[in-house]
Amino acid sequence: MSKRLMRWFGDHRNEEVLGMVRDHLEMTQNAVQGLYNMVCTACEGPKDKDEYYRKISEYEMRADQLRREMIVRLTERNVFPEEREDLMELVRAIDWVADWAREAGRILVIVPFENAPDAMKQSAQDMSKACINAVTLLAKSIDVLQEDRMKAIELADEVEMIEEDIDDLYSVAREHLANLEFKGFSIGNLILLNEFLDALETVADWCENTVDIVRAIAIRLQGS
Repeated sequence: MSKRLMRWFGDHRNEEVLGMVRDHLEMTQNAVQGLYNMVCTACEGPKDKDEYYRKISEYEMRADQLRREMIVRLTERNVFPEEREDLMELVRAIDWVADWAREAGRILVIVPFENAPDAMKQSAQDMSKACINAVTLLAKSIDVLQEDRMKAIELADEVEMIEEDIDDLYSVAREHLANLEFKGFSIGNLILLNEFLDALETVADWCENTVDIVRAIAIRLQGS
């Protein structure tokens, strides 16, 4: 990342673009929250799954739109190419969080999750709830980046710990997949269920990837 980004984050003339970053994060948080709500609903039955997926898709598409608008704003401003790329690296990483939340929802629409064993349902709820915690702390780390770099680093570290917890939950869920009986699941559904768990875990991975970028920016700002 370029050192010019240090000055960029401290330049209040760029507040419009930073506001768009916050809006982009809000849409991403909404998508992850919507995924958790969808998982809880899917545990009970197929009713309303399509509606929850539609909302997740809307949040993800809105996040994509904001990212495109941000590119236009950055192009219009007198911004060094290195600065532009640094900021876009951050936004692209956030975008992957929303993308994978949508992918998890896309799979869950197909899987007869109401027929899954209770232990698997609990594992999916635990993973998706932990993803909410991760993306919430991610948003906070970016929000404090301008004012309190050390706090941003602390929050980034917390996100990393949550991601490790989700890895543990993921391992438990895969044990359930291997050892429990899934009545009403075809082989294809079991494959999709495994991909659903992968998608949940990848949401957390991208939260961690994003705070790695936040941490790098914060360290450079702290040393400036």
